[in-house]
Amino acid sequence: MQQLLTAVDSLRRENELLRARQDRLRNMIASWDADESGAASSVTSQQSRRLENVGSVNNPRTACQCDQKGNELAATPTSVANFEIPDLNAQNETFTRTTGLTLEYAGADLGLGHLNSVQRVEATVPNIPPAIQLPELPHSSAVQALPSTVPAWCLVPMNEYGHDPSLVPATAPWFTRPELVIACPPVPAPLDLLHGTRRNYLANEIHCAIRRRAIRDAECLALGWLGYVYSKWRVSPNPATFARLAPFQQPVMTQIQHGHPTSLDMVMWPQLRVNMIRNWTKYDFAELMGYLSCCTKVRWPWGKDMLERDADDNLQIRQEFFEVFTRESGWGLTSEFIDKYPELMEGLDVEALRFRMILPSEPE
Repeated sequence: MQQLLTAVDSLRRENELLRARQDRLRNMIASWDADESGAASSVTSQQSRRLENVGSVNNPRTACQCDQKGNELAATPTSVANFEIPDLNAQNETFTRTTGLTLEYAGADLGLGHLNSVQRVEATVPNIPPAIQLPELPHSSAVQALPSTVPAWCLVPMNEYGHDPSLVPATAPWFTRPELVIACPPVPAPLDLLHGTRRNYLANEIHCAIRRRAIRDAECLALGWLGYVYSKWRVSPNPATFARLAPFQQPVMTQIQHGHPTSLDMVMWPQLRVNMIRNWTKYDFAELMGYLSCCTKVRWPWGKDMLERDADDNLQIRQEFFEVFTRESGWGLTSEFIDKYPELMEGLDVEALRFRMILPSEPE
């Protein structure tokens, strides 16, 4: 019962966030429909108050200045209030101290680049619809630009099926305890993912979930790491947690528009993620995810060390291995999954994706 109450509360908070976001978009587009020929001063003042309310009530993070000239309306975010952006240098220092690695793979763009530029839009938009609909992701491409009006880090997937174990047996149970996930360290210790721990709830839950499958240590560590940083962002979306995602982990439009189980958000390849989100109800979901987890392979030589000692003689992930599993090209699928689910391979280069394990005794 407590887990159900926690899930309901989590869904309620997510629904409130989506409603607030929709209200902001409605108010912004309504402001475009200003009368160019000669608006009365009272109407102008009402529009100004409405725009101020958008910044102060619905979105406390951004205060906007609006300047109406001719046929254009310029909205320039000028300050960020009531929101403390973490010190990324401190985050990187903690990350390096824990793992011996840096956050270079994440890039410098944290989804806040729009705060440094002025966006100009036409002020005449006839027939504004009553509800804002995000554009549908075309079947020909998995990656479509997310709306630039909001930071990418706060656009979370729509997981309307992910909290019901009776509907989705193969899911991520730790999302029902967001308060415990938030309390965990920013990044996991490698040995916690490989062998479990009593000191890190999230790392231990991920370890237990992965070890149910017959996979080698390389996949256990790589899948565990990616699942850990994704889970930290999913329960606490902010620039710092988003920066730790590998580029291919960042959500695409279909994840935001279509309800789907949480575990599909952790599929490595964006195009496969889209295909599975659109078609997952056609399959035995537990069997589908079982095949996927066993057939997903990191391109790392058999028997090659994944860990190394740092200056303090602590085990850390090798930089070379880290660079492999944080690239989309560092992952492959075995023929068992490709042959069983060929319809899910639409839009993918199957032969480039196909993985063949080379044992130490075999010539490459």
